[in-house]
Amino acid sequence: MPGSLPVAAALLLVCCVASVADDFDDLLARVRGNEGASPLTAALDAELAADVSDEAVEHRRRLIIETGAVAPANWNAPNGKHTFDVAVCRLKVDPDDETAWAYVPRGMAFRGQGDTFGRSELSRIARQFEAHIPDDLREPLHADILDYDGYLGGGTENHVAMRRTSGLLLAEMYPEDIYAYGLTGEQLIAELLKYMRDYGHAIYDASMAEYLSPIYHAVNTGPWLNVTELADSAEARITARAILDWMLLDLAINNSQGIIMPPLQREKGYLHGTYQRSYCKAPSQWTGWLYWGASNTPTDEASFRDERYVTAKPGGTWARMHAVSDWTPHRVIRNIGAKRTPLPYMLLQSRGNWDCIRESHRNDYAWRHQDGAEPNPRYQMRSVYVARDYAIGCGYYTEDLADPILRNHVPFGIAWRTGDEQNLLRFVHPYWYTARVDEETGEPLGREDWLGVSPFMRMVHWENAAIVLCEIPEIDPFADAIPDKGSPKFFSERTPECIRELQFYAPLSVDERTEEGGVIFLREGDVYLAIRPLAGEAHWEDAAWEGWQRLVLPGAVTGAAVELGDAEEFGSFEGFRQKVLATEARIEGDTASFRTTRGHELSVAFAEGTWLPNASVNGARLDFERWPTCESPWLSVRDRVLDANDGREGFTIDFTGDLPVYEYYELAGGERRVTSREFVANREIVHE
Repeated sequence: MPGSLPVAAALLLVCCVASVADDFDDLLARVRGNEGASPLTAALDAELAADVSDEAVEHRRRLIIETGAVAPANWNAPNGKHTFDVAVCRLKVDPDDETAWAYVPRGMAFRGQGDTFGRSELSRIARQFEAHIPDDLREPLHADILDYDGYLGGGTENHVAMRRTSGLLLAEMYPEDIYAYGLTGEQLIAELLKYMRDYGHAIYDASMAEYLSPIYHAVNTGPWLNVTELADSAEARITARAILDWMLLDLAINNSQGIIMPPLQREKGYLHGTYQRSYCKAPSQWTGWLYWGASNTPTDEASFRDERYVTAKPGGTWARMHAVSDWTPHRVIRNIGAKRTPLPYMLLQSRGNWDCIRESHRNDYAWRHQDGAEPNPRYQMRSVYVARDYAIGCGYYTEDLADPILRNHVPFGIAWRTGDEQNLLRFVHPYWYTARVDEETGEPLGREDWLGVSPFMRMVHWENAAIVLCEIPEIDPFADAIPDKGSPKFFSERTPECIRELQFYAPLSVDERTEEGGVIFLREGDVYLAIRPLAGEAHWEDAAWEGWQRLVLPGAVTGAAVELGDAEEFGSFEGFRQKVLATEARIEGDTASFRTTRGHELSVAFAEGTWLPNASVNGARLDFERWPTCESPWLSVRDRVLDANDGREGFTIDFTGDLPVYEYYELAGGERRVTSREFVANREIVHE
């Protein structure tokens, strides 16, 4: 089982990867330096510039608003979460729309699970269309704003953001009045501003807890956009913008082919069919499509109205909240998202555990946290490589069986350019839901469970290649640890016997599939993939999930070496196959190693007492204690200072002080020339 690496093998591994302390710094320098990246051609640059232009963003906004305004809505639904998004589109088209305003009293009065969503949307409606609030609605709205007692309440990261930001926007309407908890509006605003500052510091230190969720990233950005655009307080606006910019840059740098690259947080879609596609399906995909045209979702009116692209739920809700805003991200963010930069690039990034941000949520009125775990800013780590037509990403994890997020997490994935629906390929070890009964078949999921981070999987990744290694016991050593934290919908249900195989899911739509010399090759257009089983046997079989086939690699110790390429690098599929067949990959004891076509040496093994692997790249041990908050050629975050650029221009956000300070610069000949600064002075945002 994991952690059983023999002492002799462990000593040998240590000797093999032992190197000077600066070797990991050398790897970081290579990530920053981006050597070998190719500049854009003039034609591609012009195409991408058009995709991210203000005119293109405005066009995509209009498509969302117009389709949202005529979308079906249940105007009798009490929970505004399910109808306010249609109402806000109708108000954007006509701010005096009687149907939309008639619904507001019903939606705003809802108190129950999920009322945070409706409250956040209500705050946008009330502030954006404040001048158009019907006279007979003003007093009921006023009373409801004062009555709501959830502004300082708790919940998940996105729940708290919706509570606090809506509270600030609505309290600014009536700052002299008394709210729940006996606070005046001014006192409530002061409490909410403190949360914003503390939360901003926390995520600049350790990123989000829910970062890069295909569902919840969109839910998190909406509330901060509301404050950025609509708040009276300059302090609130600049703080919210610094938080929003970090979140959108996180999405932009990790986006490829319309896909948010794994490792992914809270990807619950794999249990109910709303996972990412090559067109917008998951909510957060819509954010990228709106701002930089990500995905195959079309932009012409006729095609956009196709049922596949315009889904009322869940994707439409938060895209609509972004669409009705007049705020647009800085062009550097859009350029990074659209890949209007030299490619390829690598990204190393970490995120903290919940305990890194929980203190920012605490207050003395409604949300007093009990003691939790120690804050760990390197709770989970990611490594991503993005080329023009494909990308690969994998994760490194701190052991935590009680973490509900790990049960709907995607630890590894490959995205590639295609016109087909499916374009995210994954390795899976079925674990968390093997005993869950499938609602359609009435049978346990068993081998069809394809979600979550297995405790028995380890990975190493560099550039276009990776190793995925599994060491799977016969009986689950964690059988007594059935975590019940999180929503009951995602409580683990698993068999005591472990499924001893690694699975690779590939879409049935790939253009070509072949096997040669014990290596499985896939081709989609001019993108190529090689999968080399490390434990001998491997076979294809049908999967229960529609549109997918499954490569099964059985064994107690099993795994695969993976490499990606394209026609630009290898000339042809045949050229790729021949170069891959000349490489070497093997398992010796519990250690897997692989020499890639580019000559990189990758090695991975299990380590005692941890889910983090013993892993090395070119002899340099991956030092997870020094893993960066974010490091890439286009985005870095270090010591509460964010720096983003697209090769032409950039900006920094310095959040080391109480409030963020922006500095903008141009790049020429490798030199920076500062052009302007933004900061708050005398309660105003100053531009100089």
